[in-house]
Amino acid sequence: MTTKLSPLLSRLTDFCWLFFPTLLFFGALYGFYSYNTELIKAWLQNLWWLSYASLAIAAIIAWQFGRSRLVYACLLLLLIAVKTKLAFPPELLEVKFSGILFSFVFLMFSRDKGFSGLNVLFSLLIFATIFVLSWLSIPLLQDYAQPWLTSLDSLIFELSPELRALVSPFNSALLLVSLLLGLVRLMVKTDNTHNALYFGLALSAFMHFYGNTASAAENNTDLGLITLVSLAALFGYSVLKDSFTMAFKDELTGIPSRRALMQFVQTLGRKYTVVMSDIDHFKKFNDTYGHDVGDEVLKLVASKLNKVSGGGKTFRFGGEEFIIIFPRKTATEVSPFVEMVRQTIADYDIALRTKPRPPKPNKTAPKKPNTAKIVKVTSSFGIAQRTKQHPEFADIMKQADIALYAAKKGGRNCVRIAKQ
Repeated sequence: MTTKLSPLLSRLTDFCWLFFPTLLFFGALYGFYSYNTELIKAWLQNLWWLSYASLAIAAIIAWQFGRSRLVYACLLLLLIAVKTKLAFPPELLEVKFSGILFSFVFLMFSRDKGFSGLNVLFSLLIFATIFVLSWLSIPLLQDYAQPWLTSLDSLIFELSPELRALVSPFNSALLLVSLLLGLVRLMVKTDNTHNALYFGLALSAFMHFYGNTASAAENNTDLGLITLVSLAALFGYSVLKDSFTMAFKDELTGIPSRRALMQFVQTLGRKYTVVMSDIDHFKKFNDTYGHDVGDEVLKLVASKLNKVSGGGKTFRFGGEEFIIIFPRKTATEVSPFVEMVRQTIADYDIALRTKPRPPKPNKTAPKKPNTAKIVKVTSSFGIAQRTKQHPEFADIMKQADIALYAAKKGGRNCVRIAKQ
C-alpha cells in the first residue's frame, strides 16, 4: 500500500509546490490592485503598449526554446489585448470566449510540435476549427442545457447577485468544465509549461467576464494590462525553468545530472567528501533482461541513493555511475551513511515477470498465477575526501575511483575508503 501511495504523494507534492505559489502570487497581485487602484492607474498611465510588448517578448523566448504551445498561448492572449472600436454582437463575444477557453484546453492536452511550416499550419487549422465549432455549437448547447441552466441561474443569483451579473450560467458551466479538465491534466503532467497554460486559461476567462461588466469599464484596461503582463512573465519564467530542469536534471532517473554536479562543486568549501558508486554487473544485467529493465534498475538505484542521509547530495555521473557529495564531512564520518544505503539497495527485491505478457490471451485456457522472478542488484562504493595532497575536485574523484576499483576487486557490494 505504501509503495502504491508513494508516487501519488510525490506527484501531489510536486503539484502543490508548483500550483499554489502561482495562485498566491496572482491573489496578492489582485489584492494589491484592489487596495491601490488609483496608485496603479497612475503608474500605468500611457503604458497601454506594455501588454503587447510583454506578450511579444514571451513569445520570442518560447519560440527560441521550441515551446510552440506557449507561442500560441501568447497569440490567444493577444486576441484579448487587442482593443477595437467596433461593437461586436453578444454572439460573437460568446464565440471568442468559448474559442479561447477550449483552445487553452487543447494546448494543455497537446504537446510542443516545433515550428515547421506543416506543424504551424496544422495547429492554426485546429484553432480555426475550434472557433468555428464554438460558433456552430453554442446556440444548440444553450437550447439543450436551458432547463438545468435555469436552476443554476437561480442558484448563482441567490448565492451572489454580483457574481450573476458578472457571468452567465452557460459561461460558468463552460468555465467549470474547462478548469476541471485543465486541473486533471496539470495533476497528471505537472510541469511549469502546463501550470502557465492553466493560469492562462483561468485568467483569460476572468478578463472576459470582468471586461463585460459596466462597472469595470473604467478599470478594465489597467487590470487587463497587469494580468497580461503577469501572464507573459509567467510564460517566460516557465520556459526558462523547464529548460533549466532539462539541463541540470537527469531525464531518466530524475536526480541532478553531471552538469549540476560541476556547478555544485563550485559552491563547496575546503572540507567535503566524494563518493563514487557503480552498479555491479550492470552490463550483464542489461544483456540478460533487456534495456527497459535496466532503465528501471537505474531509476531504482538512483531513488535509493537520492535518499542517502548525512547531508549527502546525489548526482548521476554517467551510465551506471553515481556521485554523492557530502559537504563539511570527512570520509570516516560519511562511511556509515554510505554503508546504510548500500545495504538498502542490496536488500531490495526486484520482481520480474518470467514470461512476456501474451498479446491475445486464450480465454478458454485456465488462468495461471502471475509468477515473477525475484532478482537483486548491488552497488559498490569508493570514498575519498579533500586533503592538502588532493585539493582539486578532479583529484578527489580520481582517488574515489581508485577506491571504487578496490571495492570491485574485493568482491563488489562493499564500501572502500581511499588511502590518502
